[in-house]
Amino acid sequence: MMNNKELEALRAENERLKKTVQDLWTLNQLAHMISSTMPVNEILDNVVGVALKAINAEQGTISLLEEKKEDDTFKTMIRKVDASRAVGQYRLNDHLSGWMLRNRKALVINDVKADPGLKGVQLAEEIESLLSVPMLCKGKLIGVLNVFNKKGRAEFSKDDQRLLSIIASQSAQVIENARLYQEEKQLRRYEQEMEMARQIQQSLLPASVPQTEKLELASYFKPADQVGGDYFDYLELGEGRIAVVLADVSGHGAAAALLMTMVKGILHALSKGAASPVNLLAEINAVMNDIAPSDKFVTIALLIFDLKKMQLHYANAGHPPLLFLDSDKETCEFIELLCPAVGLSERSAYREELVPIKPGDLFLLYTDGVTEAFGQQREMFGEERLKKALDDGKNSQPDQVLERIKQRLQTFIQAAPQSDDVAMIAIRVR
Repeated sequence: MMNNKELEALRAENERLKKTVQDLWTLNQLAHMISSTMPVNEILDNVVGVALKAINAEQGTISLLEEKKEDDTFKTMIRKVDASRAVGQYRLNDHLSGWMLRNRKALVINDVKADPGLKGVQLAEEIESLLSVPMLCKGKLIGVLNVFNKKGRAEFSKDDQRLLSIIASQSAQVIENARLYQEEKQLRRYEQEMEMARQIQQSLLPASVPQTEKLELASYFKPADQVGGDYFDYLELGEGRIAVVLADVSGHGAAAALLMTMVKGILHALSKGAASPVNLLAEINAVMNDIAPSDKFVTIALLIFDLKKMQLHYANAGHPPLLFLDSDKETCEFIELLCPAVGLSERSAYREELVPIKPGDLFLLYTDGVTEAFGQQREMFGEERLKKALDDGKNSQPDQVLERIKQRLQTFIQAAPQSDDVAMIAIRVR
């Protein structure tokens, strides 16, 4: 017959085995409840729910580390409360978050108010005890799993600490994989949306050039991102008049592309009755000041070729100057009109330059993405290099002119990244 000591040892062993079985059941349940293909918040909710039940605590939280912030802050993603007792939401403060960042090990405090390490630290009044363990993934701290107030005013034990640490460790890799999976899905969706935006933008640009016996045109457009804020167009105004427009929305990327779409709509709506390029720019400016964001503006170079009178009506709203190669004088010069971009002020005024045209004349419109392109030595391509490229191609067709400029620009920048959208239009009078 067993004596009392042996019976006590047997009971202790039975309790230990029972606890081991419960812990294994808890971990097995957790493994079945979380998957890296689940939404992150659902995983976190399941982890906290399992932890609360296993540790028998009133409330639990998971705080994930926000790495992209300079101060390495934790953001509480999931907070779960035991519904059997009416309690408020307990909150850790920055002191304990900082402790976890520095030490990366379990923290057990069974009497918060009496703990000397928490003297002067303001915690929620309801917090009596806490158990906090790091969530480590391949040695990297990704978050903290916390439970508060063991039920029945009991103390958190070493077994509680061990089990919660295992739950945190088992969950950390799944959570990190789920975050990466979610980020990858968002990136794929973003890329799909940007590809759709690129296709829409391409469809808004002219698919062909006006067919006329007296003008030969070629264009080039290369956005810095998948979509950009540069815009060019050709408009047949009737009575032998053809408008050529090149515009540059401030900034680049999706926001600039959306504003570019707005500019195209405004231009097409107003161009039908435009008496002159100056009037057209003034009307565009009035509309832009009414509806466009206050921090956005658009530079526009507007050419109207009157092929009956063989004249060019040129107006400019803050755009780089028109480059003109005169076939008679064999000179290459900039025609600059210093007027403000549209969208800056309702009071902006514009003026026009009238240029007689003749066969052989060559004109080049371009955006500042050409002249302000940086090379390896942080020097800009500049107007003089552009002028030289055009002058060297004085007898070339417009598409050949643009190809020469593109080649020289690429040779200049070499491997330097493209920092702005690039657009050009070459026009030869025949």
